[in-house]
Amino acid sequence: MIVCIPSKGRPETSTYKVFEDAGYEVYHFIEPQEMEAYKAAPNRVCIELNDKGITYVRNFMLDWCKDKGVEWAWFCDDDVIGFGIYNGKTVRKGAEVLRNVEKKAMRLPFEIVGLSYVQYAWTEKKTYNINRKFAEVCTLMHVSKIKWKYNEDTKEDRDFAMQTIQNGHGILRFNHIWFSCPNVGSNEGGLHEWYASKKDHQAAKKMALSWSPWVTLTAKGDRLDIKTDIKGFAKHCMRKVV
Repeated sequence: MIVCIPSKGRPETSTYKVFEDAGYEVYHFIEPQEMEAYKAAPNRVCIELNDKGITYVRNFMLDWCKDKGVEWAWFCDDDVIGFGIYNGKTVRKGAEVLRNVEKKAMRLPFEIVGLSYVQYAWTEKKTYNINRKFAEVCTLMHVSKIKWKYNEDTKEDRDFAMQTIQNGHGILRFNHIWFSCPNVGSNEGGLHEWYASKKDHQAAKKMALSWSPWVTLTAKGDRLDIKTDIKGFAKHCMRKVV
């Protein structure tokens, strides 16, 4: 099992160490202009073009995995700092906790397998859901079964999840296995500038337009975000919902 980490503006990223400590082989997907800056990161893969955004690198990783004959891979953001479980209390573990996720996922047909944010794991009554919640930040991808692409100028991970429900079996999420990371857009590098310039507002509008009536716009403070009826959409597509 390999781990694919796209990174930009964070050459000090240490997410890979969490995986390496658990025996994973990690690859970093880096822009040409930053290859030298990331010389300390293991297994650097040059993504050939600069400043093309997260959609470009996500599609590049999918194509790269397919070219290498990779069937399953973890796609993980470069600011994930830990993993754990919730068993009545929040317990920090190493990335080896993901092995149980893999064993279960590989017996099932779902193309995307996700985890919970640490701050929400304790609120979940069910240990898992099918086609009820998004999977993002750190996801197990059944690469060989994915025939669709990430779309530009939208909330790419959530749009991709909707495509997965529409075109495949959908999303399996383990609610009591969690990852921890900073709040989205709060730390330098990555998508910080994208959020700071409020490009996420336009992405939200496109997402709502593309997936109406299942996706609608909503305000969260000074941010424009989306509300998604994943369950309703999955049922509309005649997919399993648990």
